[in-house]
Amino acid sequence: MRRIRRSSDLSERVAERLREAIFRGDLGPGRRVRQEELADRLGVSRAPVRQALVILEREGLVQTDRLRGAIVAPLTVELIRDLYELRTGIERHVAECLARRTDVEWEALEELVAAGRESASTNSPIQIELDLRFHTALYDALGNRILSDVMRGQWMNMRRVIAATVKIAGYSQQIWDEHTAILDAIMAHEPDRAGGLAAAHTIAASARLMERLVLEEKQRDAGEAGLAEVLA
Repeated sequence: MRRIRRSSDLSERVAERLREAIFRGDLGPGRRVRQEELADRLGVSRAPVRQALVILEREGLVQTDRLRGAIVAPLTVELIRDLYELRTGIERHVAECLARRTDVEWEALEELVAAGRESASTNSPIQIELDLRFHTALYDALGNRILSDVMRGQWMNMRRVIAATVKIAGYSQQIWDEHTAILDAIMAHEPDRAGGLAAAHTIAASARLMERLVLEEKQRDAGEAGLAEVLA
């Protein structure tokens, strides 16, 4: 993280820098957040860091653990399941509706998909932002303000989940292959195929991510058990 300049809104600027680090995965789920370390890295005192952590705790990005202090909020199987159950239904609905439309210009989304495929081929961090922009562009194209507002309310959870998903080995390019197929079906005015592909895309992402979380939890439990045996 880059050092930041002092200003009257210092705690907000620290919060934004930490938020970016969490979204990128630099501060991973469950990571302990040490105020002294962050203050030193950002070139500020502990006070704005402490205030920034309060802001992030209100947003659900940070939790206070009685034993470990402040930690980055974990991504849990339950959170992934609930978020993707919501997304699967909405993504299917949006894709089906858009495939029936003839009044939408798709050039911008085609350019976005091309940029996403390029970012995945180079493993660029911008692919996370492009992934989110792809889905929000589809929501906005539908023209349902309530739906767009509801999904933007899940923006922070979606950003963290997308960041975790693209870190799965070999999956980044497949994500954009699936985006390409969804957009192609929409532009071809094939509602059933578009909806099916959109739903399959979210279901596959959910399954891969939950599998990864379960595996990490088993590895963590095994490590803790091994340490207990050594200390016994």
